[in-house]
Amino acid sequence: MRLIFALFLYCYLTTESAFAGTEASLSTPAMLRFIWGLLLVFGLLLIVYTFVKKKFSFLSVGTSKKGITIIETCHLMPKKSLCLVKVRGQEYLLGIGSDQINLIAAIPPAPPTITPDNLSFAASLAAAEADKK
Repeated sequence: MRLIFALFLYCYLTTESAFAGTEASLSTPAMLRFIWGLLLVFGLLLIVYTFVKKKFSFLSVGTSKKGITIIETCHLMPKKSLCLVKVRGQEYLLGIGSDQINLIAAIPPAPPTITPDNLSFAASLAAAEADKK
């Protein structure tokens, strides 16, 4: 913000000194046009930055077209964190330090659970009859 103010002040003082001996000085409408143009340029830069960050992000967490996905990261201390990573269906818990990465645990995939919602009608009927006996 200080840089923007300094740039604005420098441009204003430069134009004032250029017109010092003449009748025409930097008027209020000209100053407003200058500020409007400056805001427009900064707005365009912000839009381009946002677009580039979203489309060309190399550090996208959670979405991966390849086999490696970062599920969760938990920061413990400065330069130390835990990271849960999924690689081709297998989950790994990694300890990340400032100079190394350690495998803490390989978490096996959970077996699919069978709930009454997953059963077919015939299997639900057989399970209900077995519960009665």
